[in-house]
Amino acid sequence: VKDFKRERPGHTYFSGSPLLIAHRGGAKLAPENTMEAFRQAVLTWKADILETDARLTLDGRVILIHDATTLRTCDKNGQISKMKWSEIRDLDAGYHFKDLRNEPSFRGRGVRIPLLEEVLETFPHMRINVEAKCREVAEPLLAVVKRHNAESRVLLAAKVESDRNKIDSYNGPWGAS
Repeated sequence: VKDFKRERPGHTYFSGSPLLIAHRGGAKLAPENTMEAFRQAVLTWKADILETDARLTLDGRVILIHDATTLRTCDKNGQISKMKWSEIRDLDAGYHFKDLRNEPSFRGRGVRIPLLEEVLETFPHMRINVEAKCREVAEPLLAVVKRHNAESRVLLAAKVESDRNKIDSYNGPWGAS
């Protein structure tokens, strides 16, 4: 076990404890991976870190959604990689969400799938853990984070080794998922 542990300095991303991480932005408070979920996680739960998932649209926009399709979360079904942002941005991301009373309380309320850049701009002081859910999103994801100078507050995660190799040069925290 001694050989397994290696000494390294801590990253400021992990400072403070305990840390409350809002999985999919607080998916029990509001529709997962939406601005409403992120707001509720920050305001209601006082979350320290927002966890989310990134995918790439057909026209190269980095959006925050867990699944490869919109079937489970939105009012219309489509495959993210085959849809343009202009098709995705008007979908009702609160359509299938059920609150704790099992009511569709967010249906028709304007809840949308956000772009990563929207979240970075809306929550400029929040730490965010972003998992690259598909191979093609790794490099554009990295570019968005760098463009917003957010390396110190964004942890990038990828499950595919080739994606981890793409973010290996990333100066912020990163990991495997």
